[in-house]
Amino acid sequence: MTEDQASAILKELEMLRKLKMIEFFDRGYSQAQLAQVLGVSQPTISRMVPKVSPKKV
Repeated sequence: MTEDQASAILKELEMLRKLKMIEFFDRGYSQAQLAQVLGVSQPTISRMVPKVSPKKV
């Protein structure tokens, strides 16, 4: 596997994690629950949620 292939895989995995976070957030998971499910800290979720949450019009 080349470095470019590995980098592409890591980017795809990060996108999948963000999509999963949106799915769980839409289901009503708390930030603490999201953090536990995704294996990150709650402050990390707090920083990520505004960036990936769809804007409500």
